Amino acid sequence: KLARSDGTPGLQHADKLRRADPHRQLTVGVNLALRNEAQLEAFIAQVSDRKSPNYGHYLTPGQFAASYGPTQTQVQQVVDHLRTSGLTVGSVSSNRTIVDATGPVSAVETAFGVTISDWHDRDQNRDFFGNDTEPTLPMAVASYVVGVAGLNNHYPLHRLGQAPRVGGGPAGGYTPNELKTSYDVTPLASAGYNGTGQGLGLFELDGFRQTNITTYDTQYGLGSSAPATVLIDGGPGRLGNGEIEVELDIEVMHAIAPASPITVWEGPNTDTGVNDTYNAIVTSNTTKSNSTSWGICEPNTTGAEMTTLDNIFKQAASQGQSFFAASGDNGAYDCGDSRLTVDSPANDPYVTATGGTNLALNADASYKSESAWSNPNTVPASGSGGGLSGYFARPTWQTGPGVANTYSNGKRQLPDVALDADPQTGYSVYVTYNKSTGWNVVGGTSAAAPAWAAFTGVYNQYAAAFSKPNLGYANPTLYSTGSNAQAYPPYHDVTTGDNLFYPTTANWDYPTGWGSFDANNLARDLAGTLALTSVQASNITSTSAVITWQTDHPATSQVDFGATTSYGSRVNDTTNSTIHSLTVSGLTNNTTYHYR
Repeated sequence: KLARSDGTPGLQHADKLRRADPHRQLTVGVNLALRNEAQLEAFIAQVSDRKSPNYGHYLTPGQFAASYGPTQTQVQQVVDHLRTSGLTVGSVSSNRTIVDATGPVSAVETAFGVTISDWHDRDQNRDFFGNDTEPTLPMAVASYVVGVAGLNNHYPLHRLGQAPRVGGGPAGGYTPNELKTSYDVTPLASAGYNGTGQGLGLFELDGFRQTNITTYDTQYGLGSSAPATVLIDGGPGRLGNGEIEVELDIEVMHAIAPASPITVWEGPNTDTGVNDTYNAIVTSNTTKSNSTSWGICEPNTTGAEMTTLDNIFKQAASQGQSFFAASGDNGAYDCGDSRLTVDSPANDPYVTATGGTNLALNADASYKSESAWSNPNTVPASGSGGGLSGYFARPTWQTGPGVANTYSNGKRQLPDVALDADPQTGYSVYVTYNKSTGWNVVGGTSAAAPAWAAFTGVYNQYAAAFSKPNLGYANPTLYSTGSNAQAYPPYHDVTTGDNLFYPTTANWDYPTGWGSFDANNLARDLAGTLALTSVQASNITSTSAVITWQTDHPATSQVDFGATTSYGSRVNDTTNSTIHSLTVSGLTNNTTYHYR
């Protein structure tokens, strides 16, 4: 038996119809555990901590697989077991964490000790297949298997964007210029920071029409290049109702980071397809900032599946990849019923959960105010997803004003941040929806997530210009930024409204996390870019000197020095001050030193 639950969720809402046809073909994915997890988590903490000397020293996919991936021997044991059971092994992922196989139901039942039946969901009025007992494996294999994807198809992922309401043509909804003005992206754009050279990734379970994207880009003069598409496991098939989601995601990214090249990773909407698609993004490691607007409420998935995704996102964090996920559009009730619950994968500690607001602008498009997105009058009621995970513990970095509150119970709290999501203050997009193509106004936290990912692309370009690492695993940095005084106010703190249950408060809260970004401020805070007002050396001896400098605002600071302009040595002043003084020692007599 596996360590984590992997039975079909939601059987209490279903009736068993019959034993599944033993000849029906299924695709399953066996998901293997990582090795040396404690060391991996410690490594991620170091490379994601701006105060650590290892900050930004990320792994390559090959290095990750060598240190933390399953062994080839473990993989071969799984492969042998599947083949002995009558399954055909199709692929093994490059990081050795996923083994995909196909075969008849009878072979699947033999391999995993389950019975696959056909069921009818009374609430959804749809049929599905699934196992009603936990899968089992030989003891030697079970010890390093996290779960088995593909044993049921009860709850596919759903897109999290709110269905659009038709706007008044191209002027309906917020335009790229309005978004960049209100969220203070414009100063970065004016300085040439538009995402150039910074790859953005989109996880998608549907496709898009490039003609729609071109119409949007042309209307707003963005000059963005066409996204690249990578099909995983054959892709999602014909365009479906999720097309609007993909086109929304691309267009929102173009609005904020028009020069960032986008890769759209498209897979089938199955557990195996979802895992393989996320894993492809991570093992490729070509897109440093990524967004997903597809999710499922926690009770409708399994512990095994959430752990599988968690392992994928841990690899992303170790490689310096950011992942932003929509937190959900049903407020505190993510399943759309009366249960307080949250969305997966936004619940994962290695993912930045992105909530939603209602954004008001001044006449010149500058920022006026925000409130938590909440509308009890829709069916089901809608609003910013947020609350407490029932599965993941609260991570050590999740601290700061507002985080510990009367609702806290030791579990992961979300969202982490927020952005405009209310359809009443939605985004101007050109999309196809319900067989109709044209300009619409679309909202949902599925617009907020790609906007945050796009800002991260802009920030990564900005950071690179100052020889700083990309943002990478964002959560520890976002929380430390919200918890400590910054030179520039990084967030718009949203203190009005609720998400159908939890109220907003000062600082962190369940509807909006830390709030929305002030892009120019947050970029300067994260990169630690300071204006120096004076720098001088004194008390010079044959082996040391005192370097004194002043900055235009209180901050921690550092000095690079060396015998050439390549520098090579660094000392840090951890005092949050405008006046800094450090002694540089170990110098060589009669040598000219450079410092910055």
